[in-house]
Amino acid sequence: MVKEIAAPNHIIALELDGKLTLEDIQSYRRIAEEKLQQHEQVGIYVDLTKLADTSANALIEGAKADMEVFSHIEQLTRCALVSDKEWPQVMISFVRELFPRPEMKVFPEAQKEQAMKWAAETPEMPASKDPAVRFLPTTRDEVLAFEIDGVMTAEEMPGVIRKLEQFLAEHDRVRLLNRVKQYGGFDPSILMQSGLFSMKLSAMEKVDRYAIVGAPGWMRKIIDAMNPLFPDIDMRTFAADQESEAWAWLGAGPAE
Repeated sequence: MVKEIAAPNHIIALELDGKLTLEDIQSYRRIAEEKLQQHEQVGIYVDLTKLADTSANALIEGAKADMEVFSHIEQLTRCALVSDKEWPQVMISFVRELFPRPEMKVFPEAQKEQAMKWAAETPEMPASKDPAVRFLPTTRDEVLAFEIDGVMTAEEMPGVIRKLEQFLAEHDRVRLLNRVKQYGGFDPSILMQSGLFSMKLSAMEKVDRYAIVGAPGWMRKIIDAMNPLFPDIDMRTFAADQESEAWAWLGAGPAE
């Protein structure tokens, strides 16, 4: 069961009790939509201490509902989870690597009041920065290189998608180099943008080699795990000080 509990007006405050159903997910959607329509900035508080289980359908719909809520990333400030179990902390640790906002934290059951107070606070938002994705000139037309430095925003992605689609349309087989200078995460609403998945499918069909330079350890583990899923793409990771080796493997270099 999903129960809305007392909280400051700008907080999506829920208590999950027992086994979640599809009806519970719909209640979650309704509560979240109302808060997002009523307030410019919204915090999230979820008490998981009484959660027992969830059905498979509810799990899938819950994930969809979460993505719908996170598509309003510019409105979300903080997300506090209350639980004494280990899995919420593991989940948050992973999600924090991908999404810079909202701030996320797990509180033990004994600190429910502190969790609500923390979720209700509005942290200072970082100043906007230059686009995180920057394309780099290369010495071969069929080799595309780009650098990631910072948080990838929804505003810059249409331009990135257009650049990649144009590049893929001009070549039968391509090679890519991704230099990860400072990965700050990405705006989840990017996943909702049209053209992203069709572009990825085109890339999988045409990419011969893909070099990722300077990826953090957790990202390298994900890449290594995904490698077997794409047998037609030779994907390799290189340390930041091995960039020259990555260029050599691609048979290209950075253009002056």
